Amino acid sequence: MRAVEHLRELATRLDADRHDIELLSVPDTAAARRAEEVCREVSSESLANHCFRSYAWGALLGIRDGVAWDAELLYAASMLHDIGLTPEYDRGGCFERDGADAAREILTEVGWPAERAETAADAIYLHMHEVGPNDSAEALLLDLGTAVDVRGYRLADIPPAPRGHVLGMFPRLGFKEHFIELFEDQARRKPNCIVRAFLDSGSAERIRAAGFDS
Repeated sequence: MRAVEHLRELATRLDADRHDIELLSVPDTAAARRAEEVCREVSSESLANHCFRSYAWGALLGIRDGVAWDAELLYAASMLHDIGLTPEYDRGGCFERDGADAAREILTEVGWPAERAETAADAIYLHMHEVGPNDSAEALLLDLGTAVDVRGYRLADIPPAPRGHVLGMFPRLGFKEHFIELFEDQARRKPNCIVRAFLDSGSAERIRAAGFDS
């Protein structure tokens, strides 16, 4: 079952209005299919599941906070936000920049206009930096969704029922240690990138302390 169908199943189980269900379901478009395909092709299952969960957490917090966003755009950015960590899309730069550049190319190839592809690329780059008030709603929700999944930020704001459904659909599969290993590899090879500063500031300990089993 594709992740789009998983998310539609999640939406129908929640006490949500029609608009919220549409946002969680994700439109079945060429861009959404291609982003998911690339994510699955190049990522480990643990990393791919992180991308799916990041969309779900960001969408659930968006609904909770009353944020209006574009479901297709957020989904595509979520699926592609960590491809810079994979050998296929590691171009030797900082992984968030490599991923943003690759995402822009992928989404342009499936027919997105340049401005729309740039919005997704910006969200991918910013999830490792700082999202400001003038940045897109999709950048905000990608940042929130990844923060929930990586370090447990605002996990308590997601009720137990949808939390359990998301984790059941997209299990973590040892994500904490796997993600730390990916970060450590990036930091060794690219000491001038922000991932090095993250590790130096104790991010590995924060990842291990997040409120998930693995």
